[in-house]
Amino acid sequence: MADGDAITFIRPGEEHWAHSILGADGEALSDEDAHALNGFDTAQKFADNFFTTRDADWRAPIAGDDTKFLSTLQRFENPEALGTSFREAQQTIRAGNIQKPLGEDPTDEDVAAWRTANNIPLEVEGYLKNMPEGLVLGDNDKEIFNAYLERVHGKNASPEIVHETLAWYNEFVEMEQDAEAVLDDTHSTETNDALRAEWGSDYRPNINAIEGLIASTFGKDAAEQLLNGRYKDGRAFMNDPDVLKGLATIARKIDPLMQIGDGNTDNVTTMNDEIAKLEKYMRDERTAYNADQPAQDRLLELYDIRIEHERKTAA
Repeated sequence: MADGDAITFIRPGEEHWAHSILGADGEALSDEDAHALNGFDTAQKFADNFFTTRDADWRAPIAGDDTKFLSTLQRFENPEALGTSFREAQQTIRAGNIQKPLGEDPTDEDVAAWRTANNIPLEVEGYLKNMPEGLVLGDNDKEIFNAYLERVHGKNASPEIVHETLAWYNEFVEMEQDAEAVLDDTHSTETNDALRAEWGSDYRPNINAIEGLIASTFGKDAAEQLLNGRYKDGRAFMNDPDVLKGLATIARKIDPLMQIGDGNTDNVTTMNDEIAKLEKYMRDERTAYNADQPAQDRLLELYDIRIEHERKTAA
């Protein structure tokens, strides 16, 4: 073929539109390319087909009517990515790295052999052995996590999956505890501020009475539950002003002496010592005492508490 006749063989003896693209000096086309160009009467038809083909979704012809497979193909950006994934899968299969499933209705011996071959613990406790450095299961979390281990062991979960789940669980619990601590600080400040404003000088005696009531009335476990109990919204019972006011009222009715101390000291001795101190102040510094209204009010209050305590004790 002479130079300048590179594409004249497309339609022998006829001028072809491709000449306008390739020019007279264009390189000779292969038989395959020449045959393809022969399918288009005009350059416009060739261009339309090119852009339609280029912009078409390559996944649809592969998936056909299988919508699930089409959804899987959506994960791949282009045919090259699909090809790479296929090649890697084939290499994995040839290397024998595919975990063979248990057969139907396996015996205990079959399950044990399969677990051994696939690095699955024979017993649940095996998941907690040889854990990654720094990964631990706290004593308070063992009950709930052991239930999880029983469940996933029945599904033959790998140790890697279990350890990753435990790491996530520990992070979740830590975040919950941090959030709870922040909430407690906020509620505690709000509650104390409100009660100090309402109770005034009675704030500390009332708190003492509450502590004395809990320590002397409830058993150790019940007291702990009360002190650490929470509402559904996360607020601690003891950060509720209404709870504290109710407990203070109950404590004063049961024994006014509770407001003297915190339940861990001899309140009678504490009361008598404070009375003796105020009486000495009254005797030795009468002028100052007469001008000290808070001291006078406190002494009268302590007298009332002692009288009420003796009355209840004698009853």
